Amino acid sequence: MKYEELEEKIIQWAKDRNILENSNAIKQISKTQEELDETLEALKKLNAHKGSDNLIVRSEIMNEVADGIGDMLVTIILLAKAVDLESLVCLEMAYNEIKNRKGKMVDGLFVKEK
Repeated sequence: MKYEELEEKIIQWAKDRNILENSNAIKQISKTQEELDETLEALKKLNAHKGSDNLIVRSEIMNEVADGIGDMLVTIILLAKAVDLESLVCLEMAYNEIKNRKGKMVDGLFVKEK
């Protein structure tokens, strides 16, 4: 399924549950933070099992990570909708801002040139 189709389905899902009319941008970003924290915990578990031969445990943790990323995307789509933006437009704006950015990796993070 294409991103735009999923975005429409997510927005309709939220409308069907009165999420958009009974929430606001602050509550949505708080939900994103909650999902981010859960994903961080799953990533910590994944890191702790790095190199483990237990493929079942690693697979379960990877499912937690994937679920967390998906949940964050849902909350971001709803956040954009809450402030009358389209998430794909926001993503395109961010890409256009970074596409020619130069920098270097420092301690596992990309640091942009000034």
